[in-house]
Amino acid sequence: MTNQVITKEISEDFDPQKEKEIMDFLTQNFGFEVFTPGLERTRAVYAPFIDGFKKQVTKVVIIAGTNGKGQTAHTLGSLLAKEKKSFALWTSPHILSIRERFLYSKDGHSEEASYEELKNSIETAQERLHQELPGTKVSFYEFLFLVFLREALNRAPLDYLLLEVGLGGKLDAVNHFDADCACITSISRDHQSILGSRYEQILGEKIAVSRANKVLFTHFSLNYLNELTSEYVKSHQVDWRVIPKNEKSDNYFLENQRLAWEMFYYLEPKTDLTFETGISHLPLYKGRREIMTFSGKSLIFIGAHNIDGVRRMLESFEEDKSLIMPESLLISFSARPLNEVTVMLKSLIDFFKERAELSLTTFDHPKALPPEGLKEAAELVNKGMLNFVFDWKRELQTTKSQTILVCGSYYFIGEVQRFIRS
Repeated sequence: MTNQVITKEISEDFDPQKEKEIMDFLTQNFGFEVFTPGLERTRAVYAPFIDGFKKQVTKVVIIAGTNGKGQTAHTLGSLLAKEKKSFALWTSPHILSIRERFLYSKDGHSEEASYEELKNSIETAQERLHQELPGTKVSFYEFLFLVFLREALNRAPLDYLLLEVGLGGKLDAVNHFDADCACITSISRDHQSILGSRYEQILGEKIAVSRANKVLFTHFSLNYLNELTSEYVKSHQVDWRVIPKNEKSDNYFLENQRLAWEMFYYLEPKTDLTFETGISHLPLYKGRREIMTFSGKSLIFIGAHNIDGVRRMLESFEEDKSLIMPESLLISFSARPLNEVTVMLKSLIDFFKERAELSLTTFDHPKALPPEGLKEAAELVNKGMLNFVFDWKRELQTTKSQTILVCGSYYFIGEVQRFIRS
């Protein structure tokens, strides 16, 4: 079974100027994606919503993991929408538009918050935060989560509150809420300075979103992770549901969808939808195998932003014949250790060296890896098979390749998509 890659058009109501106004306001007041560990500092910020949702939401679902969280969350949302269940879906980061973080659905119709709605909610949330909790500091991510909760409560009652973890799990803002159902999509090394470098450390951070006597789904390929999980769920009385690895070697894209389907079956046991008949009708999501057209060329977007993500992407190109083999790659990364970047570049070179041209580039974004870091990584791995370009816009316009894979940082993918749209 394969998933056909489909062409997605950028939303016609995308407005670059409104996006800039909102982002400028947020970055000036809250920085950009600043992470400061700890739930105690923000407990009072979210307390009113925790109490409010106890009466207004049937179930809370939390999706954690190193890779695949966004796809799993959106797939689950799509399935619930087919059942005409109402929900609010929080995801992070956004790719093209900040509105992607705020998805709401009722009666089978899903929509992102409008620009006007989002602008008003942001201004009101900031004003009330200053009035009710003066001196309380929240990060960019934490403030947007507050905005999301305000909008979700305005739309209540809801059947589900679907929350994707931003980073880790234990100390993430979504963990203020008690999950009736949780899942961990995958475990691999990423954000090691925060989450640790050992699997038991990383798992410990992510599994903390589970709750006693509530359900936790996992889909681990390593027996070691299953052993660690088994010990944890026994000591914390968690109802653990293991999704066994498919012997037919599912690629990670299908693995994420299978995980979403299993959660869906648990949440909606009376559904008539089946995995075999329903999977081909699910949409693809931002930065995840999208194809867009630019100057007559096909651009494939895949957000492979860490070592495990790159490995899984390459496995998909090997196994999934519906994926189009690109003629060239345009790659860039967010800030991360040099050794991780070199490992990812070596993997890409080894796989594509006889199939496509590779270009590494930099981009202008607060989370981007600085040009000197990218150039150093390129010099360490370059064997005449990796180009370094400063102007990726000109590269896209002048390349003779008709099929281009844009991969690496989701922030980079967003910059490219915004350029295409503008």
